[in-house]
Amino acid sequence: MQDGGAFFIAQAEYWVETFGTENLMPTAGAPTESNQIVSPKQFEEFCLPYQKEVNERLLDLGVKHIFFHICGEQNLNLPYWAQVPMGDPGIVTFGHEVDIDTASRYFPNDIIMGNVNPALIQTGTAEEVYELCKVCIEKGKKHRAGFILAPGCEVPVKAPPYNVWMMRKAIEDFGWY
Repeated sequence: MQDGGAFFIAQAEYWVETFGTENLMPTAGAPTESNQIVSPKQFEEFCLPYQKEVNERLLDLGVKHIFFHICGEQNLNLPYWAQVPMGDPGIVTFGHEVDIDTASRYFPNDIIMGNVNPALIQTGTAEEVYELCKVCIEKGKKHRAGFILAPGCEVPVKAPPYNVWMMRKAIEDFGWY
């Protein structure tokens, strides 16, 4: 295992020992694995074995759920990501580059989270944010394992508060199922 993975596992072992698995949900992100940086062949050879090993070790510790952000353009890597265990269920979050319907096909047993474009939250109109959230919610409602509306990465620090409120309004108007 690579040094970073060994550190991550040692840290998780400490947390499990200190807090117990019922109080722990490891969180990780994968921006450097995006197709803007590595090819699917490189992902399969270098990233997939490492990520599978780390997640399997976490689950072996008794962790039930892994919260994982698959960041950026990763559509060509999704067949490989689908081989990485995320828990029962895992929570898999995506950037706006991965369509919710596509994510749902690859992760049918995990909770899907995302994928409102952060740039739109910051620079779009309130109506554009509301409409995009509506589209995301309508797609996410079809995902049998569950869906959580969220920004595709983070809420931008300069996002107008009203745009963030419009996300909440869209949840109130379209999000209950």
